[in-house]
Amino acid sequence: MIDGTVLNMLGFGLLGGSVAPRVPGPVLRVKEGAAVQITICNTRREAHTFEVTEVPGSKIELGPGCSGTVSFIAPAAGTYLYHDGLGGSPLYRILGLHGVLIVEPVAGTTAAGSPTPYSLNRLDDAQRTAISRLFDAFGTTPRFPGGKWQPAPSNAEFSIQEKIWLLCDVDPKFSALIEPGRAIRSSPTLTKDVIGNFVSRYFTINNRSGFDAAEGEDIVARNFIGEPTLLRVANAGLATHSNHIHGNDVFQLTEPELDPLSPNFGAVTVSRNIFSLDTWSMFPLLRRDVLLPFEVPTDIPSRIPVANPNPAARQFTRMVAGQTQEPLPLRYVMHCHTEMSQTAAGGNYPQGMVTHFEILGGVDGRPKSKLAAR
Repeated sequence: MIDGTVLNMLGFGLLGGSVAPRVPGPVLRVKEGAAVQITICNTRREAHTFEVTEVPGSKIELGPGCSGTVSFIAPAAGTYLYHDGLGGSPLYRILGLHGVLIVEPVAGTTAAGSPTPYSLNRLDDAQRTAISRLFDAFGTTPRFPGGKWQPAPSNAEFSIQEKIWLLCDVDPKFSALIEPGRAIRSSPTLTKDVIGNFVSRYFTINNRSGFDAAEGEDIVARNFIGEPTLLRVANAGLATHSNHIHGNDVFQLTEPELDPLSPNFGAVTVSRNIFSLDTWSMFPLLRRDVLLPFEVPTDIPSRIPVANPNPAARQFTRMVAGQTQEPLPLRYVMHCHTEMSQTAAGGNYPQGMVTHFEILGGVDGRPKSKLAAR
């Protein structure tokens, strides 16, 4: 962990060793409507399960050393969480057995030719209109002068315009139940009420916190003005978080049904009215898609796109009315507004759920090859 503490965790990997067991597990990508088969091999000495939240037919329980296969039809395009929920308990989920399944759209292009993360023919009129207007605006309006959003390749976990932030919390006394090569230690007084006994000590993004979460292309969005970046955010932990970003607002592309009387309570749907937010809530098992537009920040004194004369050195300035401004890249923090989440190990600040995004330069600073591709 960020303070040097070493903890045992459980992890998913890919059969064949192409991705070793890790936390979070490997990102899985499938096409909407595809027939999906996932084989799970339990190499542990206790039983485990696998399931994808809100996807019927995706759950299977496996005894020690056993293997099995789940088959299901890929649901509507979007972001989903897979995890181990044995017996309805969050124990194995918080011990590391979680990851993200991304369902890619089949008909995700607007009438104007703009890629989106969702199949527009499966949306209602309000959803289709909202998504189309936003994604069509990129690269065609003064507010968004750069280019279109581009999805990550199907064989990639993330890309320059698509990141996954998987939030979680760690309590060392639960991790202490794991001993390499042995079955999970029995502790009925601890595990009979996981939620009641769980006290978060570390708050993580992709299993890293603090300065560790401020490094790595999987988390940190680095791009030029006008390069919208999709953030797929999911919460595998037990704490509710309030992610807050500086420098830009994000556009909320999906939202949960929060009416407890609704038959779809808790379900995540594409937004019909896309709000601009600087903070978004993330309760346990929730996932949200938000779009970081990479607009010129409001604290920059001129809306002239930031110049980038020397991208190799990445240490340069821009001139506005004869004044030298901040050196590039410009870095803007993301931290959790649930105050405890900014700390780690009982109060170390800012070593919790914090990271940032970077503006590398203006539209005129993008590599010529990238401009030509557009």
